[in-house]
Amino acid sequence: MRPTKVHTICLLILLQVVVGRLYAQPSVAIETAKENLRKVIRQLPDSVEFVVRSVTVTGNKKTKSYIILREVPFSQGSKMFSSQMEELLDQARLNVSNTQLFLEVIPKITAWDEKQVDILFEVKERWYLFPFPYFKLVDRNVNQWLTEQNRSLERVNYGLKLNWDNVSGRRDKLNFNFVNGYTREYSIFYEQPYADRKLERGFLGSIYYKQSRQMAYATDSNKQAFYPANNGQINDFVRTTFKMEAGFTVRKGVNHRHTFRLSYAKESVADTISKLIADNSLKGYLPYFTENRSKQEFGEFSYSYQYYNANNIVYPWKGFLFNGSFMQRGLGAKGMNLWQFSGKAGKFFQLAKKTSVSAVGYYMVKVPFKQPMYNIGALGYGDWFLRGLEYYVIDGVQAGILKGTIRQEVLNLNVPTFLFKNEKYKKIPFKIIAKVYGDIGASHLPAYTNSILNNRFLYTYGAGIDVLSYYDFIARIEYSFNQLGEKGLFLHVRRDF
Repeated sequence: MRPTKVHTICLLILLQVVVGRLYAQPSVAIETAKENLRKVIRQLPDSVEFVVRSVTVTGNKKTKSYIILREVPFSQGSKMFSSQMEELLDQARLNVSNTQLFLEVIPKITAWDEKQVDILFEVKERWYLFPFPYFKLVDRNVNQWLTEQNRSLERVNYGLKLNWDNVSGRRDKLNFNFVNGYTREYSIFYEQPYADRKLERGFLGSIYYKQSRQMAYATDSNKQAFYPANNGQINDFVRTTFKMEAGFTVRKGVNHRHTFRLSYAKESVADTISKLIADNSLKGYLPYFTENRSKQEFGEFSYSYQYYNANNIVYPWKGFLFNGSFMQRGLGAKGMNLWQFSGKAGKFFQLAKKTSVSAVGYYMVKVPFKQPMYNIGALGYGDWFLRGLEYYVIDGVQAGILKGTIRQEVLNLNVPTFLFKNEKYKKIPFKIIAKVYGDIGASHLPAYTNSILNNRFLYTYGAGIDVLSYYDFIARIEYSFNQLGEKGLFLHVRRDF
């Protein structure tokens, strides 16, 4: 194998290790393609209603053409005026790009006469198969690992992961994890979204087994309390989780998706956890499981609804996105009964070509209000956090956040790699987005606790930059302030919604 190819493979693997799973973003070639399309449309008479004679796809070596054409809002025989063509073709391009299967999607009018047009979609497929070594911090964010855990390598997972998208060319995916280190994990997941002839219904399934050498068993002063408490004492496994799941999906059209899931889980923790919780009851430590037991089995049913109507679902600049879910955890199991409703909605306004304003709201409620520690995680987990309060967790049975952001694109450039002969990877695009932001939120917990951030109005604010690169790598560098008088620099590598 030539050195250039070795460097190419190593660089791609490194990108995957650093950012995890990556997604495609249209390149600067789109602007050139749009201008070429406008030139063709200007040659067509305005008063004529054209018939679409053909809609074809090229460049799709793996993906089935009908999977791509499913996303296009018109088909052979559809009618449109020339004044509608640019908008319809651009909407089709966005729909196909948001499948996250392609690096680039370019629509073209290849031929026309007095009453008919031929439309072509030229696509560049991304790499779908990524077997790669796995190395990941286990803490909630990078700042927590750097400052609170003193950069301990005991808090690292390593192993092998396989992410295989578009396995059969029908947008299905297969994930396999073999992880060791801080936790031991074996899991397999498969999803086929288009299992029927109408390309509307699909299924999913997974099996998951995980053992942890350390666990967060309580919240003390809005910080997670771990057992073992010292990283140097991490040795035996203290928590074991087994879960299997099956699901059914429905996606009619482009913007709406429904997912139904049914799962079974079995959890166990070290007996020491019950004693630690009992000894700290005056601090407000809640039983990890009901009645402070060390084992719990339960079933779970969930339904989620997604509505995506934005120019880019990974980093939206304009449009509207919504996620809503309902979950019943327990299904009659002794010691487990949780009904949870949660939702997240984001509205993105494009004020100018390079300026965007967004408002993203979160809300969740859990009933009955009396729940064990296992069920009361609220703010500080995943993307449910206020920027500037990353070091804290704020438990609750009811919580909400509102995030406001003003963004301005300040730099857009393409950096030659000098390593890639393939046209897809000759240049790596970078966008630098400057932003200012402010967040407000609250979390309600009716139980006694020594945590001062519960049951009070919270606010934070700050400024930062987002760095976007190939495959929609997004790094967020933020300098934030909170109401406690604290300030600091925070790094995130995550999607916007």
